[in-house]
Amino acid sequence: KQWYQRRVRDIDYLKFQVEHGFYDGDANLNILKLYQFSPDLITRSSIDNVHLVLVKALMQLPNSDYVFCRAQLSQEMIDDILTKKIESVATLLETCQFPEFWNVIQEEKIFTEMVGFVEAARKFICHVVQLTYKNIEADFLMQLLGPMEDQSDFLRILAENKWDLNGDSVFVGHKEEMVEQKEIIEKMPIEVVTPILAIR
Repeated sequence: KQWYQRRVRDIDYLKFQVEHGFYDGDANLNILKLYQFSPDLITRSSIDNVHLVLVKALMQLPNSDYVFCRAQLSQEMIDDILTKKIESVATLLETCQFPEFWNVIQEEKIFTEMVGFVEAARKFICHVVQLTYKNIEADFLMQLLGPMEDQSDFLRILAENKWDLNGDSVFVGHKEEMVEQKEIIEKMPIEVVTPILAIR
């Protein structure tokens, strides 16, 4: 009975995380381990919970939470259609195929309705951009950051990251690098940096 109550508590806590937009990786990992060692508990509802755990873990990139969570899955869960879709979305993020990522997530409510998912994805993309570029064309950066309601959203992201919009380009390097900066706009295709930045 005590074990059952803990299971119910953990699942309720997961749903609370989803509804309120925060994250407890250890608690979520415990849910996956429960299903791993008690396969008789696996139902349609439990697989839905696994999907929520995976998406919440994916939102922690560049941390390796998603990799740890996926390692707990049974073959049955791995073969699930939505699990495969989450895996494909994870691959698009991890290999920096950001424009395709934004297209794919529109197809599934688990991404579009997850509180904070879009913001977490943009945070990771900004992290990659910061590592990759000093200057980047503004139009290209907007493409990487996905659909926005208007220009103010783009300017807000620039301000949050302390990036400077200079005409048609955005300076994303460190301020000290601006001292003797040449007027060169880097146009390195994202395909070039994908092998370097791929997490796995």
